[in-house]
Amino acid sequence: MISRAQPWLGTLVAIRADGSTMALDEAFRAVALVHRRMSAHSGDSDLARIGRDAHAEPVEVHPWTWEVLACALEMSEASEGSFDVTLRRQGASFRDLELLPENRVRSRKAVRVDLGGIAKGFAVDRAVFALKAHGCSRGSVNAGGDLRVFGDEAQEVRVRLPGTPGIAATLCRDHEAAFATSGSYFGSAQVDARSGNRLCGDYSITVAAHECMHADALTKVVAANGPRADLLARYRARAYLVDAEGRIHASRR
Repeated sequence: MISRAQPWLGTLVAIRADGSTMALDEAFRAVALVHRRMSAHSGDSDLARIGRDAHAEPVEVHPWTWEVLACALEMSEASEGSFDVTLRRQGASFRDLELLPENRVRSRKAVRVDLGGIAKGFAVDRAVFALKAHGCSRGSVNAGGDLRVFGDEAQEVRVRLPGTPGIAATLCRDHEAAFATSGSYFGSAQVDARSGNRLCGDYSITVAAHECMHADALTKVVAANGPRADLLARYRARAYLVDAEGRIHASRR
């Protein structure tokens, strides 16, 4: 197994796989592409161009950006707006974004789009895809709490305790699965896009799904709405709540 880590997406991305250095290089290239195209802080990212121009004319974006936006808007509709990549800033909402053919995006008014609640999970998925495409049969990709494991051998999945992030509890053992965790770790804050209320004050939410992009977005939805059985079933997901004492509460399958 080869292990490497690089700083991307505002966190440290760690990749471990039973492949070549070329395979890991390709996986990091995928993560870097997501970082460049979907950064909310870069002036030349797809999101910056959407914010500047999409209310005046359609903006063509990278196919990956279009794919993530499509998933985000689907999640926003399904969650009745508790997940919203506009964060309701500038009087806008997800309903002001329109996806057009040929990877184009149009907005009904000026918007600021932030894919921080979903793009990291997508980057993990693309990294795993690259590893598998280059012959890796088992391994993991971890981007600051967004984790995907693959291979026949089950791997231990651990989650940091809310309020005591230096301690981790074992969540489960799994393979070919993705996990994402939302909580108030290291000063971060989770917010309900509809009300602006803070979420996950003394607990964390972890969602397991087949794709990390879905798990990433669903952690915010579950934090705001609880473990809605219809949404979890739609994405073949399950949810866990970890309280400050390390007790784990799992949703029913």
